[in-house]
Amino acid sequence: MRSHYRLLSFDGDMTLWDFEAGMRASLDATRRLLIERRPQMADTLADIQPMIAIRDRLLADPGAAGLSFAEIRRRAFQTLLAEYDAPDDALAAELYDAYLQHRFDTTPLYADTAALFTSLDPALCLALLSNGNTHPKHLGIADRFDVIAFADDTHRPKPAPDLFEYAFERLGCRADETMHIGDSLETDIAGANTVGATSVWLNRDGRPNDTAIVPDYTIASLAKLDALRASLSTPRIRRPRHRGA
Repeated sequence: MRSHYRLLSFDGDMTLWDFEAGMRASLDATRRLLIERRPQMADTLADIQPMIAIRDRLLADPGAAGLSFAEIRRRAFQTLLAEYDAPDDALAAELYDAYLQHRFDTTPLYADTAALFTSLDPALCLALLSNGNTHPKHLGIADRFDVIAFADDTHRPKPAPDLFEYAFERLGCRADETMHIGDSLETDIAGANTVGATSVWLNRDGRPNDTAIVPDYTIASLAKLDALRASLSTPRIRRPRHRGA
């Protein structure tokens, strides 16, 4: 029996590509560039941990709630220089540009991503809905999507409904015809649940779910997605979900 789903929407980072691996490799390349520019920082930057710690600290600051990930990364380089050597906005901008280019060049697709696109029904609409800033053109898969949307000044980040609603409007699909796949319970699954789409938690590492957010389905690999979709011939009845319920 044919599935009722018309739209599959995907998260990007840690769902279709390994953002963590690309981020760490790019930070290390940027660390080496910084040491070339500021040799006196070599001991401080024996590894990338100070860079990660500053970025995480800025991200956790309540004042960063409205900032993009790109702006957080820019400010992290500024803060790194100010705290460990001397402020230098021009060098911080150079580091950011180098980091971004290296990340675009080195972030790898997961092995099951390419296989997924060859197995899906070509009649399906596909959307990429990302809170990050890695465009799929850098990974050679932009032409696979009918809609590509990022959280920015126009769209609030997931779990806000903006990205989902944009895809629905552009593609003429309803929430109950949509399956959203992502690795984050807090953004992808909560967002899909809120708008009434079917939520699929991609849990590659078998992490426990210690939240009150309940996905409709859980898969360990994208290789399982097409069989899941094909097995669902009728819309899932969705009941309101609330944290702590």
